[in-house]
Amino acid sequence: MSRSVRRFGSVAAVLLAAAIAVGYADAQGEDKSSKDSPAATAADAPRDVPSLELSQSQREAIYQSISNRQAKKDTAPIGFRATVGAHVPDSIKLEPLPKAVVELVPKTVDYEYAFVANQVLIVEPRSRTVVEVIH
Repeated sequence: MSRSVRRFGSVAAVLLAAAIAVGYADAQGEDKSSKDSPAATAADAPRDVPSLELSQSQREAIYQSISNRQAKKDTAPIGFRATVGAHVPDSIKLEPLPKAVVELVPKTVDYEYAFVANQVLIVEPRSRTVVEVIH
């Protein structure tokens, strides 16, 4: 089984589990007003996350370009999981994608990135939603 198929299956399983958990919490009348709880983070994640549909070579080039630029490897804040659809906390600084990345993958022009726990997060900056995780 290819790595991308396994990754897609893992992402699908996580999204399904989150959807079930959110539905169960709604049925139980749980208060999701606290932004600090992991359940609130999953519930706040948008359901329609755009897909960049990057090839493996594009993913590798983006990772190499960004990881080589990063002098400091930030750790993820407590409670933050770098997954597609996750909301990036304000404590994580977003940067414009390097010009070389945008030239290689023009569809990334409107996105920004963060390098957290040795992972490149491609983020939709207005909503601060992770659209791609590259490691």
